[in-house]
Amino acid sequence: MLLYLLGTAMQLRRLSRSAPVLLQPLIAVGIPALVLHALTTISVIYTPAGIHLGFFSTGGLVTLVMTAFVMLASLRLPVHNLCVLIFPASALGIIGSLLGESAFVPRQEMPWELLLHVLISITAYSILFMAACQSVLLAIQEHYLRARHGLAFIRLLPPLETMETLLFSMLWTGLVVLTVAILSGFAFLEDMFAQRVVHHTVLSSLSWLLYATLLAGHKLLGWRGTTAVRWTLIAFLLLVLGYFGSKFVIEILLDA
Repeated sequence: MLLYLLGTAMQLRRLSRSAPVLLQPLIAVGIPALVLHALTTISVIYTPAGIHLGFFSTGGLVTLVMTAFVMLASLRLPVHNLCVLIFPASALGIIGSLLGESAFVPRQEMPWELLLHVLISITAYSILFMAACQSVLLAIQEHYLRARHGLAFIRLLPPLETMETLLFSMLWTGLVVLTVAILSGFAFLEDMFAQRVVHHTVLSSLSWLLYATLLAGHKLLGWRGTTAVRWTLIAFLLLVLGYFGSKFVIEILLDA
C-alpha cells in the first residue's frame, strides 16, 4: 500500500511541475508493489476455511489484475499515465481486503466452471475499469483544450487521437471478455436469474448493451469525445452496481 501511495505521490509531484511522468521510476515502484499486492491477495482469498471471494477480497483481486495489465501494457503503449488513478485504487483495494469484513462464507471447494467464470468476469471488470480511468483522463484533456488553458498539463499526455484510440481499444477488448463472462455464466451457473444473482445478471447485461451501442455508434456514426466518455462511465457504473453493488447489499447491508 505504501509503495502504491509513493508511486502516486511521485506522479502528482511530476504533474504539479508540468513534467512528464517517467516510466522507469514508476515501474521501479509499481512492480514490487504489484508483487506484494499479489501475495496479499492470495493470502486473503486462499484461507484455511476455504476460498474467500467476498466483497472486499474481490475488490483487492480486481485492482491487482488491473494494475498488472497497466504495468504490462505500459511497456508497449503510452498508458502509464493511468497509474495516477489506478495506484490509489489499488491501495484502497489492499486496505479493504485486509480490514473489510462481510458475510461471505468461504468455499472449501469451487468447481472449475465457477472458478473460470469468476476469473473471466474479474478480467472483464479490470479491463473496463482501465477504460473508465482512460475516459476520465480523456475528459480532463478535452476540458483543457476547450478552455484553452492548462496547456502544460495537456503536453504531458499523448495526443488526443492517441488517447481516444487507446480508450476504444480497451472498450473492444473489455466487451469481448465481458461477453465471454456473461455467456460462461449462463453456461456454467444453474440459474442466472435466481434471487441472489438476478440483479447482477440484469445490470451486467444492460452494461454490455451500453458498451455495444457505444462501439457501434463509434464505428457507424463517429461517436467520440464527450459522448464516448459519458457512455463509458455510465456503462461501467452499471457494471459495478451489477456485481459489487449486489455483493455489498447481500454481504454487508443484509449480512446474508
